[in-house]
Amino acid sequence: MIRARTDGGRLAGEWQAGVAVFRGVPFAEPPVGDLRWRPPRRAARWDGERRADAFGPAPLQPQPPRDSIMYHTNFADRRALVMSEDCLYLNVWTPDPAPGAALPVMVWIHGGGNRYGHGGQEIHDGAALAGRGLVVVTLNHRLGALGFLAHPELAAEDDLDATGNYGLLDIVAALTWVRENITAFGGDPDRVTVAGNSAGAAHVCHLMAAPAARTLFRAALGQSASGVGRAEGPLTDRDEAQKQGLRWAEAFGDRDLAGLRRLDGVELVLRGHFGPVVDGRVLTEPTDTVFAAGRQHPVPLLVGSNTDEGSVYTTLDVLRRLPVEPGTDEVYPVRDADEARRTARRFTGESRFTYPVWHWATTHRRTAPTWLYRFTRRPPLPDDLVLAPPRDGLPGYGVHHTAELPYALDTLDCRPWPWTEADRALARTMADTWARFVETADPNGGGLPAWPALTGDEVMVLGERVALGGVERPDAMRLLADCPRPL
Repeated sequence: MIRARTDGGRLAGEWQAGVAVFRGVPFAEPPVGDLRWRPPRRAARWDGERRADAFGPAPLQPQPPRDSIMYHTNFADRRALVMSEDCLYLNVWTPDPAPGAALPVMVWIHGGGNRYGHGGQEIHDGAALAGRGLVVVTLNHRLGALGFLAHPELAAEDDLDATGNYGLLDIVAALTWVRENITAFGGDPDRVTVAGNSAGAAHVCHLMAAPAARTLFRAALGQSASGVGRAEGPLTDRDEAQKQGLRWAEAFGDRDLAGLRRLDGVELVLRGHFGPVVDGRVLTEPTDTVFAAGRQHPVPLLVGSNTDEGSVYTTLDVLRRLPVEPGTDEVYPVRDADEARRTARRFTGESRFTYPVWHWATTHRRTAPTWLYRFTRRPPLPDDLVLAPPRDGLPGYGVHHTAELPYALDTLDCRPWPWTEADRALARTMADTWARFVETADPNGGGLPAWPALTGDEVMVLGERVALGGVERPDAMRLLADCPRPL
């Protein structure tokens, strides 16, 4: 047993393989009842000692199909999934919980399209990174309609006329908790890196544009998504977000806010797709606008994407949205059926993931040091894995969306896949590099491969070899940069 004293009270965690772990730590009041769709409130103090040896409940959410590559990579955990609307808990891994240790801190934000995921997923386990000398924090935040609904009645009861982004406000509340309490776990509140994958990476980008978060982190790390340059265009403004919320409420019999607060939360999160908007509190203007003007938080940034980001999401009807007339451009050619499938997958991945990340990096490099990577290692899936085929008809998923996660966080062993020594070597290098960036706000040093900051097309390729390369398909990046949104 290991103990720490926070503003809320005393915690009792446990030692695990040389790392102290505190699970299920409340960072805000349960957002239930009248607190549904309100900004998070500071967690109440508790008397005595609180056990912190079990993860708190995950946010209410559906689950991806069990035969999907996303389920197998991210959600096929050994622990049973426990969910509740009472979900605002975080977890801390630390190699040295002495208050004076002053260790660098990584706060990790899970992905899942603002619909799935939680901080207790095995793939996000912080032990391996903590063993490299970091304090690692993972967290839950509200998802779906519970996390991102905008509605005029919600704006009317808010002192800033703000509505939406409750999940993003939860992340700010967790970062505030870290600022105020991480010293008790051996962390340095002035050396916090905020990091995330997929939707979590987009949240990192939005936080860089949020005035309320500016004092809460000194570096940023994003994997495979962005809050700028998005295929769907800039964030929805308050008026349109509230209109969308009213249309969503019509599915429940046009209930007023009091009626919606009485409904079961499970019913609410199963309907609609939600995400950040310009709410008027945490995001006061579109993130694209902030970055275009160079007014984002000028912190060192490390970002990148995978070579087959589109394989999970591609259907052939995407060809109707190509930014060029089919057959007239070599960037996205469609001369025959096989080429059409490859082009559809490539366009999906580049428009939704690769280009937005590239745009994030090339925009931010004018403001602060920025490093860009490309992940090219295909994970070794077991032969007996029950896996639905890709919807685009191509053989296999390649280096799919989230494939880099178990390498970057060195959590390969959370999946019983036939990992090779090459996989483990890459995981060691990536996790060492990520840890170095968290420690120094620069991925260089410590015997790691030299990685120059982005000034032209310098990209670190992370795959069979770890070596410098150039931006893949720069012609596609230029074409997508010139296309009006939404794509």
